[in-house]
Amino acid sequence: MAQRSGVDLKEWNRSKSKASTPFRIFRGLIVLVVILGLLFYGAGGWYFSDKLYTLALSGKARRDLTPTYNITVTKVTPVSITLAVNPNSPPQESHSGTWGIGWSGGYGDITTILSESPTSITRTFTLITGADPKVGQKADVSGYAYPDNPKVAFGINYQKVDYNGPLGKYPSWFIPGTKNTWAITVHGNGMTRLDGMTAVPVLHKLGLPILMITYRNDPGAPESKSDLLRYGLTEWQDLQAAVNYALSHGAAHVVLLGYSMGGGIVTNFLYRSPLANKVSATVLDAPMLNFSATVNYGAAQMDLPLIGIPLPQSLTDVAKWISSWRYGVKWNQLNFLAKDRQLHCPILLFQGLADKTVPAYTSSQLAKDRPRLVTYITTKGAGHLESWNFHPKRYDSELSSFLSSHIS
Repeated sequence: MAQRSGVDLKEWNRSKSKASTPFRIFRGLIVLVVILGLLFYGAGGWYFSDKLYTLALSGKARRDLTPTYNITVTKVTPVSITLAVNPNSPPQESHSGTWGIGWSGGYGDITTILSESPTSITRTFTLITGADPKVGQKADVSGYAYPDNPKVAFGINYQKVDYNGPLGKYPSWFIPGTKNTWAITVHGNGMTRLDGMTAVPVLHKLGLPILMITYRNDPGAPESKSDLLRYGLTEWQDLQAAVNYALSHGAAHVVLLGYSMGGGIVTNFLYRSPLANKVSATVLDAPMLNFSATVNYGAAQMDLPLIGIPLPQSLTDVAKWISSWRYGVKWNQLNFLAKDRQLHCPILLFQGLADKTVPAYTSSQLAKDRPRLVTYITTKGAGHLESWNFHPKRYDSELSSFLSSHIS
């Protein structure tokens, strides 16, 4: 039977085959796109979740951070220093303000810009510790204006004390004072108490005893089982133990100062701790108030490897999802702005408007949500935790005035 109903079956089959060819090609392309998409988002999401682990989550990676000496010293006098400028120089080298400069064997600060050219910059220089750097020696410039500890930085005597917390004993620095309101400083994920060093002279002058704490996974402090930074979800319990230490050693009230991640720890303490009613006032500097928004902000500044195009938000979302599975990141719980109506103590909030680490809009949202509670101080051009560096006198004045109004 060659024909059926007057139709040539061979011709009909050939026509059917020709008609289905474009469909098969289209279907194949769809399958290929799906496979490539799975590879792109699967491999890319895994890669960037690794990046998140190294840059933000791993306690070991943060403890292993060391200064990068990449600036060449070209001249030193008793009152000035000249530094070479190169494409890898940190922006602080050429920014106005007060900055720390470190080298192997010493530390100082640099302030007024005396002269500059495309290849070098000369600034006022003050040696704090060690010997002057030699010509040709490599140095590093950073926001840490003061080194080591309060004795080296300011000549202020301090004691090494431990407070007992959920995971063991936590080493801290204690500076005695005359008031019964203590100040407790909580550093960021750089894992150094130097974050709070710039506030020490003001706090000490006001007579506040100062407790500069460590918390879990810091160098010398107990490590959690995961050795992961939780941005306040667990660390608030360590802060609670520090507050309890202060209360048991003569404090009637406390003032909390939180820097970057430390701002998240302080904020979650205010939500969660039964000791929150002992807080007279809070100072937040570039606080991490929404970890998801912070990661999005950082990822938007990154490029895809090899391709060189900006990281798409969709890939960031996948990387965050993978991170929640791999490392237990609880994104929703790390949005401390979601319940900022629960905050009740006065807040002094500093934020650099050129911050590349924590998005300034999260601080702005807190100030907008609680205008009667928050005294908001912004600094144009300042990066992360650089508000003091840009305008030390203004910062100290605002801090002193605010605390004087809220301590007994």
